[in-house]
Amino acid sequence: MTASTSRSSDLAPDFELTSTGSGATRLTDLRASGPAILVFVSEECPTSTLALRRLAPVATGLVESGIVVMPIFEDAPEIAARVARRTGWPGPVLSEPPPYETSRAYRLESLPTTVLVDRDGRIVSTVVGWDRDDLNALLAAATALVDAPAPSLTDEPPLRKPGCGAKNSYDPETIATLSSGGTDELEEMFERGWTDGLPVVPPTPERVAAMLGGRDPGASVGAVPPGMGEATLERVAACAVLAGCKPAYFPVVLAAVEAALDPAFNLNGQAVTTQSAGQLVIVNGPIRDAIGLNSGMGVLGPGWRANMTIGRALRLVVTLTGEGAPGRLDRSALGQPGKLGFCIAEDEESSPWESLHVERGFARDASVVTLVASDAPTSISDHQSRTPEDLAWVLGWGAASSWSANWWPLGATSLYVICPEHAALFAQAGWTKDDVRQAMFEAVRRPARELRRGETTSLVQASDPDAIVTKWTSPAEIMLIAAGGEAGRFSALLGPCLGMANQVVSRPVDWTP
Repeated sequence: MTASTSRSSDLAPDFELTSTGSGATRLTDLRASGPAILVFVSEECPTSTLALRRLAPVATGLVESGIVVMPIFEDAPEIAARVARRTGWPGPVLSEPPPYETSRAYRLESLPTTVLVDRDGRIVSTVVGWDRDDLNALLAAATALVDAPAPSLTDEPPLRKPGCGAKNSYDPETIATLSSGGTDELEEMFERGWTDGLPVVPPTPERVAAMLGGRDPGASVGAVPPGMGEATLERVAACAVLAGCKPAYFPVVLAAVEAALDPAFNLNGQAVTTQSAGQLVIVNGPIRDAIGLNSGMGVLGPGWRANMTIGRALRLVVTLTGEGAPGRLDRSALGQPGKLGFCIAEDEESSPWESLHVERGFARDASVVTLVASDAPTSISDHQSRTPEDLAWVLGWGAASSWSANWWPLGATSLYVICPEHAALFAQAGWTKDDVRQAMFEAVRRPARELRRGETTSLVQASDPDAIVTKWTSPAEIMLIAAGGEAGRFSALLGPCLGMANQVVSRPVDWTP
């Protein structure tokens, strides 16, 4: 239907509807002190949302002039309240239940429909759909009744937009369906496939805009493997909203997506492999404290919103924009919890070593995201070692069965998260990261003959039976970061993603304190 306006001297039908403010409200209550503007709307109608957004800025001034402006939703009260908040409506709204007798009494055919009712209860003017000029005329007629200046609606396009069918015009079966439950936006997200199996936050235009923080929504970060959907900033922001991120987290999310799309990271291979590889986001620099990232107790687990949602946002970009959904293009045989999202911060303050981002060439005061393709973490307990040599041996041999017990050397990065008590032992001995790496590398060795059972490497197969084979090709394949709780001698190993020539990738965070 197209927008239209009409005038009538008919008496406006009275009603009694539920208010999101205070109990039941009648039309006679609304016009007790002056004219009333009724705006009939519904959640499903985008033109209704448009009308509420455009009318909201002038509603307060009209009320101050003695004119009630009241949206009437063909929706349940909780839905009406949610849409009102989303559109910035400044006051309570009314909810009309099925079978929509009030809408039928007003002979509605399309939503939104705006009706001006004077003090005597007569309909003065009606506008169907969204029409800026006709609504300005209706507002002028309303303010003339109270001798007040008329507001003017914004001239932002569209100036005219047709509405949607009013629910009272639906067939009885459809109305019965609506009355049995209505719209559940969380369930709708599941039905749309906009989840990772957990509930998500609906990405409303307002939430996405807040997440973007003024950035160009159409700007592109690149194509996301494996489906090669375009990662516009708007889509990345929508995934951040779905994941539950705060807008303050978005610079980290964006840097993580940029790192993931670097060809050297080979996200395409990780997204479709039968391996269990996920993407670990490691954050360094001052942004850690600014947004509340955890680097201490429970760092690899739940409990911190920033950690949980930033990693989840990256995975939703892969799953939704890149179509790398499990069982579809993602063919991982087992998967792992880290594929839901995995983000940690390094504990730079308690670390005896230079932090990861400094080690990788960034300034100490820079905020940096480093992305590592990894397997699920394996806890390594060592409460007995009293020398750095013994501790390096235990940590190193924790990787002996990484990937496969007989797959030596790995030929890819193994990440160790070193807890504070283990780091302190190394620090007391004056060991640097390179010292630790070298000792671990030299500790983990086996004769080729012991590695020839089951799955093994071509190097083992070609070696003399007595030849000594190392678990890593070189110490450089061992990455160390400091994090975790101060009490408890538990460190962790995250094994590598193999066979894809993928590299660890770092990106600076575009962020100003």
